[in-house]
This record gives sequence, structure tokens and C-alpha cells, in this order.
Amino acid sequence: MGVRSVWSVAVVVTAAFVAAGCTSTSNPGSPQSLQWGACPVATPDAEGATAQRDPAEQCATLRVPRDYSAASAGDITVTVSRIATAKPGARKGFLLVAPGGPGGSGLDQPSVMRSQLPAAITDAYDLIGLDDRGIGNSTPVHCNLTSADRAAAVAGMPFPAPDGDVTGNIAYAKRVADTCAANAGDYLRDITTANIARDIDRFRAALGVPKLSYLGTSYGTYRGAVYAQMLPSRTDHIILDSTVDPLGAETWAREMYSRGDQEAFPPLAQWLATNDATLHLGTDAAQVEASYFRLTGQLDRTPIQLSGGRVLDGNGLRSIIYECEENAKYYPLVANAFQVANGVAPQSSGASSSTLPTEIPDNFLSDQFAVMCDDQAWSPDTGQFAATVAEGKAKYPIGNGFGGSPWPCNYWHYQPKEQTVKIGDNGPADILLLQNHIDPSTPYSGACQMLSAFGHRAAMVTVESVGHGVDFSNPCIQSALTGFFSTGKLPAADTTCQAK
Repeated sequence: MGVRSVWSVAVVVTAAFVAAGCTSTSNPGSPQSLQWGACPVATPDAEGATAQRDPAEQCATLRVPRDYSAASAGDITVTVSRIATAKPGARKGFLLVAPGGPGGSGLDQPSVMRSQLPAAITDAYDLIGLDDRGIGNSTPVHCNLTSADRAAAVAGMPFPAPDGDVTGNIAYAKRVADTCAANAGDYLRDITTANIARDIDRFRAALGVPKLSYLGTSYGTYRGAVYAQMLPSRTDHIILDSTVDPLGAETWAREMYSRGDQEAFPPLAQWLATNDATLHLGTDAAQVEASYFRLTGQLDRTPIQLSGGRVLDGNGLRSIIYECEENAKYYPLVANAFQVANGVAPQSSGASSSTLPTEIPDNFLSDQFAVMCDDQAWSPDTGQFAATVAEGKAKYPIGNGFGGSPWPCNYWHYQPKEQTVKIGDNGPADILLLQNHIDPSTPYSGACQMLSAFGHRAAMVTVESVGHGVDFSNPCIQSALTGFFSTGKLPAADTTCQAK
């Protein structure tokens, strides 16, 4: 979210923003009935693309309180989806599958996961999706951010200026906070992970079942953790893929993303080193790292003008690298960026991907900031950012200190309505974490902290792999999932899978 130019490269941007919730529960009263029918038109995602709805999906709506502590605030609408099992006679329950975010629609997640999960699960569970409150077809929130500020958000992270200056970042963060307060109304304060968990429980009640299973990825792991913490008696099987730590949004912005970026760079550098004959960056990871610092410094001083008014500067290259660390199939895109930085026309990457948008949709950003800023009170600006950027740069030099930069939440106009959830071990042993050993967005250390917080309730399967999101086609992961769902028992502690 830094204010700078970004080179438009082919890469899928999958933000893993996370947030905190609260500990109170809701009384659903008389469950509503769900009327399943055709799904609404898909909501544009972060890249501005609109998916084609899977004809197997059905959708329904339910009304939920806007503010669970104040009936006078009225209701909002939440839209849910399902793909029913092809073997209804074998149905054992309902599995809510949730994407990362926050900010993106989840209605199509059942279609996404149907082809990835073991048949033993899809035969026995209806797959459920939803647009969280504030998103798409669930009473959307809108800050009405300017086109320029939505374009600046394409950067993903608030990179400081090359010399560490954050003047532009502060101006951007204040402007976003002011605009959201002016345009989104009081509803903005009720877009929280805790309220999403309450909405999920209303949906569970509407399904008429005592318990619900859940599979969430990235930010979806926090959503699931909050649900399991707030409503432990209503969970069946909880799967957390690429798990955040339990400390809160500001801690993740300051530490998690920077740590993940730093840890994921060496595998990328090693791959680049194997292509030294073409790239001339070095024959080992250390030499490639030296080339990286040389070229980002060079671009900081003299950005390269590209076609269409685009610019590749040092922060542009840093951003490309951070995004592409999420999946090895994007590594060729980094090679292309380095070639451009070296003044060489890049070769075709051969990567399967989509192009970075020129702007992020307003609803996506409005919901994302609402969740991040309402779940937890962030530190106010007391002039600390020059120091935090310098500290971050020294600790995690690959990201040049972006973790220390200001965010809109540091200037948010509202205090959270509720206390931040404290994840603990009160509840059944029904939580399975799946985690790559090296993950740029949700690093292994954070998953270990979440595992420790849940105590006896959880176990973790670690995959000796690099990237954000485990490979569900890995036979080892398939076996762990099938065993968990068929027996209800967690795998042994310290279970490890090799990469497929």
C-alpha cells in the first residue's frame, strides 16, 4: 500500500492480511430457513476479474444483526453458497471452505476446493462458501477511495522510500483512514472477524446442524481460529492451511510479512542461480542476493521507464519478488524483472498467471481495511516510523523495512468495539494445521505460535516445501485429511510430509 509506481507483471496477488476478534458469543434465536437457488453475479476479485459461476453451486441469503450487541442497528444480508455432495445418502455434514483475504468473495470457494479435496470428503460433506459481511453480495462496505489510492494499493505492502522516508506512506494512510470514516458510515465499525464468526454460526443454525466443519487458507485460518475459540462446542473438523500467528494484525504487518519475505528469498535466489547463463546474477544464492541489492539500489537511483507510462523502480522490483515468492511457478517472472533491470529484453516466462491490476476494487480494499483496523487497536503515530523502518531494514533487508511503515490502521478514526480474541486451548481436539516449511506470507514460525496457543486442541502437518498454501494433491496431505475426517482423530505430533 505504498505510494509509488509499480511495474505491471504477470502474478496473482494473494494478500494474507489477518486480524483479531473478540470472545463473546451470539444467541441465534429461531433459526432461519435457507431457500437455495441461483447464485448472483460474481464479484470482481483483487485483479478486477469476474469468475464464471460453477453451475453446480447454489446460493441462499440470511439476515444477521449488523451489530450483535445492539439490536437497534438493524440487520444486514449475508450470501452463502453450496455444492451438495453427489452422494446425499452418505452425507456426514457440512464443510465451510474459506479463502484468504480479507476482502475477497468466498462464494466460489466450494468450486475451487471440490477438485482438490479427497473424494472421501467431497462424497460425505456438502461444501459451503460465503461472502463475508461487507463483501460482494453480503451488504458490501464502500469507502469510495479515489482511483489513485486504489492504484497505489496494487503494491500490496507499504514500502518506504529508498532512503527510508515514509512521508508519502503517512499521507496515503491518513487519506485512506479519513476517506473511510467520511464515506462508509457506522457499518464500517461492524466489519470484524468476530462478527464474521457469529454470522457463520447463524448459518450453522440455519442448516439445522449442531456442528460445522471448516477449512480456511491464509486469513481464512484466523477466521477459523476465532470461530473455534468463540464457539468450541459447535466445531467438528477445523483445518487451517497456511496459518497466521495469534497475535493480531499490527504484529503481522510489522513482523510476519517481512519475516516470510526474508525466509522465502533464498530458495528463489537458488533457482535464479541455476539460470546464471541467461541471467548473469550469480552462480549461487549469495551472489544472486548481492545482485539483488545492487539492482534495487540502482533502480532506486534511476528508475526505468517502461511502455504505457509504467515505471520499474527499486520498490517495484522488491514488490515483484515478494509476490512471486508465493509459488515457484512465478519464479520466471522474477527472472524477467531482473532482465529488465539489467537492460535486457525478457524472454517469455511460460508462467500461468494473470496480470496485476491497475487498481484494486473499492469494496475489496474497504473491507480489507475495515477488518484489519476494527479487529485490533493499532499504535497511534507518535513519530516512531523512521525508527521502525530502520529496525525492519536491519532485521529483514530483503523487504527494505516495509514492515515498519505506517498503515491506515495507525490513523483509524474508531476504536474497536470489543476486546481482541485470545486463542487458547479450551475446547475439543479437532484442529489440524497444514503448513509449508517456507511460506512468504504466513511463515512457519507463526503457525507454530498458533499451534502452541491451541495446545491439546491442535496438531500440525508440516510440508517440506516452499510457497503459500499447501498442495492438496500431495498424497501425504490427502492421507492426513482423509484420516482426520474418517476417524475424527488428529495425526501424530510433528508429522512431516515431503513435497510432491
